[in-house]
Amino acid sequence: MRRAADLLAWNAWPLGVAAAAFTVAVGLPASDPDMWWHLASGRWMVEHRELLRVDIFSSTMTGSPYALGEIWGEILLYLAYLGGSWGGVAILRAALVAVTAFAVVRAASRFASPLVAIPLSAVAIVLSKPTWTDRPQLFTLALFAILFELLLAARGGSRRAVVASVPLLFVWSGLHAGYALGIALLWLFAIAALIERRGAVPFLAAAVVATVAVSLDPAALPLTRALDHVGSATRGIVEESPVDALSPYGALFALVLGGTLAAFLLVGADLLAVVVLAPLLALALSAQRHIPFFAIVAVPFVARSVVILVERGWAPGSAPPRAPAGVGDHPSGAPLTVGWSWVKGWRSEGGGPTPVKRVSVGAPGAQPRILLPVALWVGAIASIATADPRPDLRAYPAAALPALRASTGVVLNEYDWGGYLIWNAPERPVFIDGRLFPFLADDVLGGYRRAIHVLPGWRGVLDRWSVTQALLAPDRSLTQALQDDGWIVRARGDRFVLLERPK
Repeated sequence: MRRAADLLAWNAWPLGVAAAAFTVAVGLPASDPDMWWHLASGRWMVEHRELLRVDIFSSTMTGSPYALGEIWGEILLYLAYLGGSWGGVAILRAALVAVTAFAVVRAASRFASPLVAIPLSAVAIVLSKPTWTDRPQLFTLALFAILFELLLAARGGSRRAVVASVPLLFVWSGLHAGYALGIALLWLFAIAALIERRGAVPFLAAAVVATVAVSLDPAALPLTRALDHVGSATRGIVEESPVDALSPYGALFALVLGGTLAAFLLVGADLLAVVVLAPLLALALSAQRHIPFFAIVAVPFVARSVVILVERGWAPGSAPPRAPAGVGDHPSGAPLTVGWSWVKGWRSEGGGPTPVKRVSVGAPGAQPRILLPVALWVGAIASIATADPRPDLRAYPAAALPALRASTGVVLNEYDWGGYLIWNAPERPVFIDGRLFPFLADDVLGGYRRAIHVLPGWRGVLDRWSVTQALLAPDRSLTQALQDDGWIVRARGDRFVLLERPK
């Protein structure tokens, strides 16, 4: 019992931030057009008690083998829905966001006090907000942050942390193809340790074992394909395109990038920071979906730079005065001093951090520190009752479902509506949906784009796939072109038109 209380005291600030993140995330409505087909995939696997290996949802790629490497992520997502409807989905989402926040703050607290670690961590958490969607990608966000924190602990000499990275990556490999990021991160730590000649053997051993282990997971996307999935980008998909620096999100990323570079120019960057951050920056600049990972890793290194800058500016040539002990670990494994007006998180004398004891339940001020996360988590759990996580259906053609279910034939649908139709009208296979990769074959995606934008050869696309109906947005060029060709309006709403080919 005392051990649990000590752990709570040691991790009070990360737990408090995690509770705040949970409260925000659980109140968001279920979102993302891809959520629907992930749920449908999980539903099929739970009902049939087998893994989904071929396409069963489309009219264009039916029976074609495919694997996206997120089988267990989809099953867990559906089980959350099965257990609590949209509230269950929201709780799963909020729990993963909370885990991410905890790990980010915990990693930053290895370098700096809460006054530095929490604001910097908050920026990284805000940058992760676009990934707070109800799909398996959220597992990658949380597990990446956990793995990074474990590897920092391993750098400090924790053998348990480096050993724990192997089963974590194995579990991750069946949840989402983003596990390739974790494998790459582990290898980058191993390479840095090898170059530094600093305890490289445990990292190299863990990297080799993890790489072999994920290849044995039958639910995982093969590592080569997973790496390609992480490193490639598809034109026309917003999250896979470079960020717009003039948007609020892009401006925040630019601020983080500028601050990181400034901190390294002023203080200097160690080898680990360069080895890990350089490839993550390349990924972040190529596709905005990778920006959160760069921010998560940058935060601890920037926090350390802030501490060094403040120390130099406040008392050049001399050590700052001692202060009460606090929470956190230096990357070497020694505990930190909260110290010096809560700005300096650790102090260096004689080339190493000053060792002080971790705060325990018997230490002065420990009890209020324990009460803080407890109170925040009580509030976070209470917020579940007031949340309305039901999805906003205004963006989808809900009113078209009765007419769609009452008819047959191949329907050409809007890309973003494919998942919604898979979940709500499974009896009508879709032309295309957000799974994307199956439709790169046989020119399905290219044909869809030619048809939807009325480009040369668009009628040939409809004829090739024997399209008899089209469910489109009213302002689509194709909507008017089909009506000009004599297609009949079967149903109409503010956001959709269901057209049928004349017989």
